[in-house]
Amino acid sequence: MMALNLPRKKTLLIIMLILAMAAISMFIIYPIIFIKPQADLQQSLGIYTGQASDTLNIAGSTTVLPITLAEAPLFHAATGINVQVSAGGSGLGYSNVIDRISPIGAVSRPPKSSELIRASANGVTLHLNAVALDAICIIWNIPGQVNLKLTKEQVVNIYSGVYTRWNQVNSGLPAETIWVIGREPNSGTRESFEKLFGISVTKVNQEVTNNQDMVFSVLGTPYSIGYCSFAYTQYVNTAEIAGSDGTFFAPTRENIRNGNYPATRPLYYVTNGVPTPGSTVDMYIKFVLSPIGQRAVEAAGYVAFA
Repeated sequence: MMALNLPRKKTLLIIMLILAMAAISMFIIYPIIFIKPQADLQQSLGIYTGQASDTLNIAGSTTVLPITLAEAPLFHAATGINVQVSAGGSGLGYSNVIDRISPIGAVSRPPKSSELIRASANGVTLHLNAVALDAICIIWNIPGQVNLKLTKEQVVNIYSGVYTRWNQVNSGLPAETIWVIGREPNSGTRESFEKLFGISVTKVNQEVTNNQDMVFSVLGTPYSIGYCSFAYTQYVNTAEIAGSDGTFFAPTRENIRNGNYPATRPLYYVTNGVPTPGSTVDMYIKFVLSPIGQRAVEAAGYVAFA
């Protein structure tokens, strides 16, 4: 390697120039490009608190999980607050808030009467903060079939055991046994499905514990039917569902947002009462409902409010 023999004064001048450039980068460019925009974002949301070291724990619905995972790093970048994320079902989301284990629970359904009673006994007021829109999508695997249109009554008859073969649903379908896949009892998606479709008793061949397993099970099982949230439907067949006037609607973003698809629902973060202004919980909810937070909702596969 060739050595550079520079005069001592020129060497010192170069070193001073490098140090000056480093100082400009550290104390002028970095604050303008990185710190200032972050502070502006925080202040625009009314949540600027300077340095923060809190950790927010959010557990619950596997449906809401992708939203929380998308929001967590963005919220941390804007506030310095860490978000620890875990699943377990809507029941766990409610239990953690009722038992004061977590200040926020991720849930995909309203609370049950038993949960309201427990909350009241513990001095907790369950407050639902709607943050996104979702749909319960009927997914299916019928080899050779291009599309499937179902009424809610047909879905009820499949899941209650009235129809056991596909040709009972529609004479144009094969006379194969329907393999019916459902969700576990603690699932908010199951409760929403039963409520939105009017199902009181279910008879299923298989139960799974989350949306992803539901999709994998349907994809891997010919002549099966199941249901899942909209965010998980990218690689699986979805049925068009008839509305009250008999018009069939596919589960698309537009049909979910305008309410045409007849099995839509909001997704929530549940808190103990209305979040106190300026609190960490309030900061998080405001962030999720901000333009940046709602773009993260869409990126997670769900439907933003606007």
